[in-house]
Parts: sequence; C-alpha cells; structure tokens
Amino acid sequence: MTTTATAVTSLGGFHPTGAAQRADELVRSLFDAINADDPARLDAVLARSVLSYGVHGTLSRTGLKRYYSDLRRSFSDLRFEVHENIGVLVEGDLVALRTIITGTHTRDYAGVPATGNSIQTSASHIFRISEDRIVEHWPVVDTYRILVAIGAIPRAANAFQQILGVDESPGGLFPEGLGTDFGRPAGRAVSREESRAAVRRLYDGVISTGRIEDVDTVAEGYIQNSGWTPDGRDAFASALAISRSAMPDGRAVQTHVVAENNRIASRSVWDGVITASGQAVDFTSLDFFRIEDGLIAEHWETVDWIRVYQSFGLLSDQVVDA
Repeated sequence: MTTTATAVTSLGGFHPTGAAQRADELVRSLFDAINADDPARLDAVLARSVLSYGVHGTLSRTGLKRYYSDLRRSFSDLRFEVHENIGVLVEGDLVALRTIITGTHTRDYAGVPATGNSIQTSASHIFRISEDRIVEHWPVVDTYRILVAIGAIPRAANAFQQILGVDESPGGLFPEGLGTDFGRPAGRAVSREESRAAVRRLYDGVISTGRIEDVDTVAEGYIQNSGWTPDGRDAFASALAISRSAMPDGRAVQTHVVAENNRIASRSVWDGVITASGQAVDFTSLDFFRIEDGLIAEHWETVDWIRVYQSFGLLSDQVVDA
C-alpha cells in the first residue's frame, strides 16, 4: 500500500462547524509533532492530564511521549500519515482517524536486533478533546505486521484465511489498499444519523447472529480495503459467519462510535470463547465505514491481529507485541 495523497481531504469543507475543523487540525498537529520528534510541540497538543488507553495499560503524557520516542528509536524515518481516503471524523468532543505507519528497523524492537527491513502497518485512534487539547486517547495498533516484517513471528494470516474459506493472500500478510479517494457521497447526502443506523444494523445483524442472511446493510459491491476477505458482500458475510460459528457466544461490544456525514468509526472489543479449544477471545478493532444510499459501501480497519491469531491458536500465547 502506498501513501500518496489524494486531492481532497476532510479539511476541505467536510466539517459543518468551525469547532470540528479545529479538532481535525489539532489531531493532525499531534502526528506532525511525532513525525518531527518534537516534544515541545507534543506538549502543546496533549493536555497535562491526558490518558492513553492501549493494550498494555494506561499511559500518562510522559508515558505516551516515551512510547513514541522508543518507537522512533527502533525505527528510523518513522512516520504516521493520516489515511486521507478515510479522513478525520469529528462528533462532539470525539475525533477518529486512521494512520499509516512506515519506518526502517534500525535498532532493537521487541527483542529483535536491527534488520534494516522496512515496516508498514496501521494505527487507528479515537481522541477526546477539551479546551483545544487532547485529553483522552484510545488507540488500536496492528503490531502483527511489524513483527512479521522484522522476522519476530511466523506469518499466520494465511492460516486464518483458510479457516475463513477465502483465497490466501501472497506472503502471509493481508494486502491493504488505500481505498476510494475522499469525497462527497456519489448519490444523495448522508446524515450522521443514517450512517449510525447502517452500522448499528451490521452489529445487530450478521456480526451478532452469525447468519449470512442478516447482512442486508452491506452493499453488494462492498469494498474491503484491509484484505482479510475479498471485496463483495457475500465474501464478507461468509467469513463473518464462519468466524462466529467458531465462537457461538462471541460478541462485539462497541465502546466508541464517531459519525460525520457518510463516514463512521466504530471501536469494538470482541469477546467470547473458541468452542473447539476453549480459548478465550479478547481483542480490539477500530473500523471505518463509508455509507452510500443507506448501505455500507466500503470498510477500512485496524485490528489487534496478534490477539486474534492467539485466540484461534495460530500464534503462541508467549508472543508479546511491543
């Protein structure tokens, strides 16, 4: 996946209010400061009381700055690029966006000495803003792609695709695409409420029931940009049904939803038990959807794939992602 910029972004008149525009600019300035390795600029964006709730616990402002500093120490030319095809979504005091991370492995990471290998993965974020500062942060980072790129863990994606009954992707990694360029809906305007309703039907439908016929909220020409299934409603529904049949008690608990116009972000914690192994399922995803004519037309996501694969017995529980 390349990171070429698109001509239109969410800064170009997407937001209906000046406050939403300023929130968009604020979170972009955070990643500008991270890319510049500028602690003073980070202090200008992050509230002194900011808390970041990641898979390894809660970080203060000092801990969050140390996390990004350590990541840069391991990966030279580290960059977080806003995924402009999705845009930055603002609703009330919440902001959601997806970033594409690139860098070169030039020092130790997760116990692996420098390999010189290039890495590319995603991190998705929800922020809460107060008084023009970031006060809370809920990230989801796909560290699986990093650990595979530096040879720290085996490639498990193909084994998962075998379980789902879809074609295997080359090289043991899901191919990722940028997706449709950012822009207004191709048809009529879509309200925030309509976007919320479409995604709510998805969670109440096939994600909850595991029945293929309950996928009516997904467009037939659905685009899946994150690669774990092919494009198309039928492939998406079949894969969800198969994964749900492996954990009949499984559920996705939406913790945060941020909707704006025809775009919506949903952070979910997945919970359940794999029947065959008795293995607990406990992972997080942050999904972004584009809505057209009341249906889900396109999907991007960042998933904690390390814990997904551990749940399905495809990676050792001893694997630790940094």
